[in-house]
Amino acid sequence: SPSPAAVRYQRGVYLPTHDLWLDPWDNQPFAFVSHAHSDHIGLHREVILSSVTSRLMYARLPDRRRQEHRLEFGQAAMDIRPGLRVTLYPAGHIAGSAQSFIESEDGREGSLLYTGDFKLRAGLSAEATGWTQADTLIMETTFGLPRFAFPPTEEVLAQVVKFCQEAIEEDVVPVLFGYSLGKSQEILMALDRAGLPAMLHGAVYKMTEVYRELQPDFPHFERYDAGALAGKVLICPPSANQSRMLQKIKARRTAMLTGWALTPGAVHRYQTDACFPLSDHADYPDLLRYVELVRPRRVLTLHGYAAAFARDLRARGVEAWALSEENQMELTFALGGVGDGEGSAVPAGSATTGTTETSETSIETKSEFSAFSRVGDRIAATTGKLKKIEMLSEYFRTLDDDALPVAALYLAGRAFAQSDPRVLNVGGAVIKRALRAVSGRGEAELRALRTSLADLSEVAGEVLPGRTRPEPFSLVESQQFFATLEQTRGPLAKGERLQETLARLEPLEAQYVIKILTGELRIGLKEGLLEEALAAAFGQPADDIREANMLLGDLGRVARLARSGELKTAELTLFQPIKSMLASPEPTAEAIWKRHEELHAAPPGEPSATEDARQTPLASPARAPQATATAERVVWVEDKFDGVRAQLHRSVEADGTVRVEVYSRDLRRVTGQFEEIAKIAASGLRDSVIFDGEIVAYEKGKRLSFFDLQKRLGRRAPDLFMKESVPIILLVFDLLHLNGRSLLAEPLAERRRLLDGLHLPVPAIRRVAVTQAASADEIEAAFVGARAHGNEGLIIKDPASLYTPGRRGLAWLKLKKELATLDVVVVGAEWGHGKRNSVLSDYTFAVKDDFTGELKTIGKAYSGLTDAEILELTTHFQQNILATKGKYHEVHPDVVLEIAFDSVQPSTRHTSGLSMRFPRIKALRRDKNPTEIDTVNYARSLCLPPLPPLAKP
Repeated sequence: SPSPAAVRYQRGVYLPTHDLWLDPWDNQPFAFVSHAHSDHIGLHREVILSSVTSRLMYARLPDRRRQEHRLEFGQAAMDIRPGLRVTLYPAGHIAGSAQSFIESEDGREGSLLYTGDFKLRAGLSAEATGWTQADTLIMETTFGLPRFAFPPTEEVLAQVVKFCQEAIEEDVVPVLFGYSLGKSQEILMALDRAGLPAMLHGAVYKMTEVYRELQPDFPHFERYDAGALAGKVLICPPSANQSRMLQKIKARRTAMLTGWALTPGAVHRYQTDACFPLSDHADYPDLLRYVELVRPRRVLTLHGYAAAFARDLRARGVEAWALSEENQMELTFALGGVGDGEGSAVPAGSATTGTTETSETSIETKSEFSAFSRVGDRIAATTGKLKKIEMLSEYFRTLDDDALPVAALYLAGRAFAQSDPRVLNVGGAVIKRALRAVSGRGEAELRALRTSLADLSEVAGEVLPGRTRPEPFSLVESQQFFATLEQTRGPLAKGERLQETLARLEPLEAQYVIKILTGELRIGLKEGLLEEALAAAFGQPADDIREANMLLGDLGRVARLARSGELKTAELTLFQPIKSMLASPEPTAEAIWKRHEELHAAPPGEPSATEDARQTPLASPARAPQATATAERVVWVEDKFDGVRAQLHRSVEADGTVRVEVYSRDLRRVTGQFEEIAKIAASGLRDSVIFDGEIVAYEKGKRLSFFDLQKRLGRRAPDLFMKESVPIILLVFDLLHLNGRSLLAEPLAERRRLLDGLHLPVPAIRRVAVTQAASADEIEAAFVGARAHGNEGLIIKDPASLYTPGRRGLAWLKLKKELATLDVVVVGAEWGHGKRNSVLSDYTFAVKDDFTGELKTIGKAYSGLTDAEILELTTHFQQNILATKGKYHEVHPDVVLEIAFDSVQPSTRHTSGLSMRFPRIKALRRDKNPTEIDTVNYARSLCLPPLPPLAKP
């Protein structure tokens, strides 16, 4: 049988035996060029190509010094290089596109067929696809997922023609977007058959002139002429969308022709009126069919969904590998079938470490971080909770003690533990700069991809295949990388460090590095599911896992304790912040009281139905120092303050050294932002404590608004002026730790008794006042009083409740009624994030000036509407854009929304001089027009306390 032939991938396929490159990214001495698209041509010294590609390539990249071996289809060339026989077959992609069939003249090496970009479906402007049997098939797999099954081309073209005819009948210019070479000519021929005249954008016109030179009977076409557009179809490259040329055509209707039209939200992604799934690539069924036609012994996949398609082929019994995912991966090809042993395709150097998939949960590993990334992808593709837990638990058991905590943290979407104060400070601009440097793609292209894809990790998946040189990358190495990146100062230096690392990763690994950097894993994992997976992996009670995680705020450390069976050693420790206990919202005082009664509804001696929410039996009345009725009939009531949740930790060491730190609700150390509180706690307190409380802005006996406090948020160390202009106090409502003793298992009544016994440095640190309520009416009266004091509402607590970090239950409830609503008009719309990146879902809105009627902005909201309503508004706003800046579009003000909010406060952020706290869309008011929206003065009257109305200018 033939001896194996070597194939390598390094920014292009390389055959070292013949020193021949196949569609390389970089300029090479000797290369095969499959077709004349700009991403496949280059200034190569010597090339093999079809005669048609030669002419098209010269039009795009003229180089008379280039030595060309122009072959006709089916012609075997044996005089290009000694021992090399090359035959070209049509690829059906665009005119002249070719596949190369490569054989050794002496017959000692197996044959190889390289498709380049190809399709099997018949087209109008490209040669019909050919094929031949080969031992090795190297094929492109752009659309290598089952969901990509294109309708028949005739049906798609009929829909395009109908779209154009209807537009022309309505005196609207139909504009079709397709690549200037290949797709545009396909469109032109379809329009000609339907009798529709076409005009071509300049870039399309240039390439179509070459087609006419090659085919004298090519359909008639005209170059774009703004004065002669009526009754004609305009064909443009995709880059022309939103161009000034098109903006001048007021009556236009646009459509994108692309295989990606099958993806959800394609119309909004491409910002066109329609999308049609016309592609010059093979879809999934044709990819499978082509493998059957060629009957290869081995398949190597390239581009697009290469890894997924290779996995599908392996499941069908075909030996297949995603070649483009492992640069410099060398495989050997022999005539033996799957599993022959000698000659099997195995990544170089991995004969003992490569694995074959034997079940859905098995892990195909190239490097440790690569295996982690593939687990992430499989989790993302799995919908069942139990299946995800099974996959994760199996994966956790494969990791050693060093890798396990790192993987657990990463799967929670964090580079560092939640209780770890380190912050990476790597923004989107730094990531995009690194991607641009590694991929060689231009700024405009990356910007377009960012607009069309969900996040930057997906952009990396699009631009990095074939552009990196992967090296082994362990989980511990990745942890060291993140630690180094955190210590690196300045965006330029961080970008260089990130670029260096991305350049040595597989594209999928790079995607997961970026996911962790941005904290957006997007694989359908919640922390609770990870806790259950750790419990299943190491045979530990899930409740013990959850409790340890609440106490430590470090899922990686919890994973290690779970494996060693030492979860019970986790305990509340000073300077290791824990998650805050949370209150469940209720809409009315009656609902609050009903919940409280439910909490105590179980018969004596039996646990209540909501015992898990409270985590404790009722304390005796004597344990509640202020109680005047039985504990079952009394709740404790506190005002809910409009500030930021904070934990204050203070220790006194044996040598008298005092340390104080302040932590935010998300466990970040924020001592620098509130250092005057820390200093007062250091000198004015006497004990080692952990306080739970609220930091509020406060001056001269008067509590300021949250908008005042916001001026200090996000600053590591506010300057002296900021401290003086926005003074703060800490309102303490719970005591979690006292002089070395954890109080989490003590009832609230006991924790409050101990808090009341402490000396506090008033007024900077003070206790929250507690009152009692024994009915819904008393809760309502307390709520009215809280709002009169300018506070948000109430927190209602069971005096017998334990402190349960990070949980909501019925032990703590909150009452925050809507103060009022405002009718506003939308003046700006932005593209959303994540799954809403393809719709205009973020709305800036305004009220009107009482005297001039001018619109004044007052807030921004993105929650409250249904997906259908957002889709409807996206279409409406796209047709009513007045100006655009980045993702923000100023829109015609004709959509009225009803906005609910927690409060209105003075603010310089908006032109109304006001801003809303937690605005949310209550309704789309189709019954109102913009003349009926609310005014600035009405909004001022809703402030607490009310602001005087603005005087007439």
